[in-house]
Amino acid sequence: MVETIKDDAVTALADFDNRARRAAVLNQRRSSQTIPVIDFGPYTNGEGIEARQRVARDLRKACVDTGFFYLANHGISQAEFDIAHDWGLVFFEQPRAEKMKLDKSNHPARQGWMPVGGMNPGANPDKDADQKETFVLPRELHPGEVKGENPAVGNGQWPDPARLPGFREFLTAHIAKRVAIAQRLCRALALSLDLPEDYFDESHRYPGISLTYNYYPPVDPETAGRTQWGISPHTDYGTFTLLSQDALGGLEIRNQADAWIDVPPLPGTFVVNIADLFARWTNGLYRSSLHRASNFSHSTRARISLPLFVIPYAKTRVECLPTCQGPGNPPKYEPVEAGPYVRALLEQSYRTGRPGVAQRTVEERMKSL
Repeated sequence: MVETIKDDAVTALADFDNRARRAAVLNQRRSSQTIPVIDFGPYTNGEGIEARQRVARDLRKACVDTGFFYLANHGISQAEFDIAHDWGLVFFEQPRAEKMKLDKSNHPARQGWMPVGGMNPGANPDKDADQKETFVLPRELHPGEVKGENPAVGNGQWPDPARLPGFREFLTAHIAKRVAIAQRLCRALALSLDLPEDYFDESHRYPGISLTYNYYPPVDPETAGRTQWGISPHTDYGTFTLLSQDALGGLEIRNQADAWIDVPPLPGTFVVNIADLFARWTNGLYRSSLHRASNFSHSTRARISLPLFVIPYAKTRVECLPTCQGPGNPPKYEPVEAGPYVRALLEQSYRTGRPGVAQRTVEERMKSL
């Protein structure tokens, strides 16, 4: 089980206050791009081991340095990303009454729509909740998978097909493509850690996958609350995240030098970041970096991002990998079970309207200052 921090302690994260960021936007100051681009073609095209090892070496450097990278030549076109993002705008721009029919508070596995402020924004004491709506969709059952073991899988809430014809069919196929890419990326990450390529196959055969639309409504940076973001500083919870962005941008990460840097949209690529459980697997060698997002630069246009959160099978025991420990480098983290770890952080997020943050994340962040 993960120890989540108290709901009112999230502001302990350095630079949660957004005043400097808002000033930078208003003065049109931007950080430089330093995120590497990984050519995933050898895995997409089924090339030989030498080509796959080149990918693995590039991945290792990126994951050690920042835990973030762009993934190119993965098999999904920019045209398909554009359609996916457009479907998100169509969904969120429906009347609120239509979205409330899919409220995730009414779903046993928390699939569906959530408004700004969390599942119960009226009772939320945090008046600076993240300025975003979300809509969560699951993957379909895989061959051989037991129905009901993961209550989210194959059990989503979908818009009325009479209102949004084609939405479910497109997203079901799109999610399946992302899941296949994620499973190939697990193989490349295993190779990057000097493990057999199939090392993570079993833990990700039936992964806890969710595709989440993030809808950031227009925000005026001059009137935003002091600690108000589109999504406030956090790390992701599972193995890694495959994110597509629209053209507006707004994502930032915290780098090794403890500076916030931009991750601008790069057409045809995913932004991939290592998440908490994979950082634990690697004994902290691969970074689960803080990141945040705003819509301050576009006060008249809504922004869409579309992450696929990749999580190991719920009963997976996550403990230090054999290639990430040794004399003078003992395991830093207690073993955890994937399902309870992620659920605790998700429940905190639903309650507060901000991402859940593990106590260890805050403690490690404070040590680096």
